[in-house]
Amino acid sequence: MFEFINYSSDKIIIFFLIIIRTSGLFIMAPVFSDKGLPKMIKVGLVVMFGLLITSTIPNPESYQAIKSNFDLVSLVFNEILIGFIIGLLFRMLFYGVLIAGAIIGYQMGFMFAQVFDQSNQTQISIIGRFWYIIALLFFISINGHHLVINALVESFAVIPPGNFQMSGEVGEMMIKYSAYIFVIAFKIAAPVVITLYLTDIALGTISKTMPTMNVFFVGMPIKIAVGLVVMGLSLPMFTYVIQQSLHYFDTGTKTLLYSIGNV
Repeated sequence: MFEFINYSSDKIIIFFLIIIRTSGLFIMAPVFSDKGLPKMIKVGLVVMFGLLITSTIPNPESYQAIKSNFDLVSLVFNEILIGFIIGLLFRMLFYGVLIAGAIIGYQMGFMFAQVFDQSNQTQISIIGRFWYIIALLFFISINGHHLVINALVESFAVIPPGNFQMSGEVGEMMIKYSAYIFVIAFKIAAPVVITLYLTDIALGTISKTMPTMNVFFVGMPIKIAVGLVVMGLSLPMFTYVIQQSLHYFDTGTKTLLYSIGNV
């Protein structure tokens, strides 16, 4: 348990770099970066992961030699960037959910109904907030946070501490995975958007056949009711999209790590 007391200087540097990479993960990764999680717990988890992972590093001499302050700053930046990239890939899933919520809220007439999101430090649609909470609960229920931790641990086997090198291929892969955010948003929002589009067509037909009816006042509550009903009915599809998208980003994270490790 107290093996860290006998750490050599090389092992201490490895421990330091592992903590830095883990901190980068905690900046962006879902669940771990949540503002509601106390900072002391985050610090404790970072140190705990550092101690556990350090004991599994087989070759503590694999890092680049630190010859100047510039080398130290470069190592710290690279390690934070690796953890940040891992967390960002998993967070892209929730960005897709928020965009889907914004699209649905706009179609339902909730464009001005927004709430402040502490996690993203911005105003988001109330529908997006609802989908975000549901997605977060489902993410935890299917052990999505375990996949994040597993990706972190696997990153040290693929990219030893201090051996990160960025390439153009890595940037292209990040753009590719970022584009999948809109695929997620479209899949989640499609049932509600299509139904509301058909509702608008029906209301337009009614306004032509019954000109005296004020379709605007009648149509707004109808669209809200229809949208909420379809949202409830599409929950099974919503969870399926989240599960498949999580698998996509988990596979993408491993592919990206191996791509970086082979540079």
